[in-house]
Amino acid sequence: MSNASPVWSETPIHIIDFEGSPATGVVEFGVATLLRGEIITASTRLHAPRQPVPLIDTQCHGLATRDLKGLLPFESEWDHWVSLRRTGLLAAHNAAVETGLLRATWSRPSAVPAFVGEAIAVAEWGPWIDTCRLARAWAPSLGDFRLSSLILSLRLGPKLETLAVQYCPPARRRYHCALYDALAAALVLRTLCGQDGRSAAPLHQLVRDSMSAPAADDLMQGELGL
Repeated sequence: MSNASPVWSETPIHIIDFEGSPATGVVEFGVATLLRGEIITASTRLHAPRQPVPLIDTQCHGLATRDLKGLLPFESEWDHWVSLRRTGLLAAHNAAVETGLLRATWSRPSAVPAFVGEAIAVAEWGPWIDTCRLARAWAPSLGDFRLSSLILSLRLGPKLETLAVQYCPPARRRYHCALYDALAAALVLRTLCGQDGRSAAPLHQLVRDSMSAPAADDLMQGELGL
């Protein structure tokens, strides 16, 4: 592991959330970028589904096929997502979901900075920061690690609502709306990093503690293991 790993807040962390499924693809994304402990940008967009959105999906995220008619598919966003990964690391709450949907669209980006480990550049969407795994590792006494439960336990509800009014479309200010969830995860990450002396934690610690034990061991040996 390089001794020059930056403090976590010195590198842009793009906290993302997708609504969609392997069948429909990504029908909505949200991105909230943290830098120096503050949300500096936030964005969201709707996309055409690969096939009609099942009713059970609509009941979860509130988006029906008719709401997405005439929109561009998520596949049109290649340049945007490579640009995000080129400027920082990606994060999500239960990142396996976002990893799967992103890699099902494009298996890997072009060469991007590694940011952690010994490599200078990699052709990987990861390494990811996972706010769910960080909460389990750093605050196990909370017991319930669902995003909505963490917002409640950490008393972040008022701040989330303020951010939702600032950044989210009026009809998309609730859980299972992509940007709302991304903003919630960003608040959880910032709060966890502000506890127990972690304000100056190195970036590689967030990555390591977001991984399973074998993957973390590989990272400590200078491999991304992704």
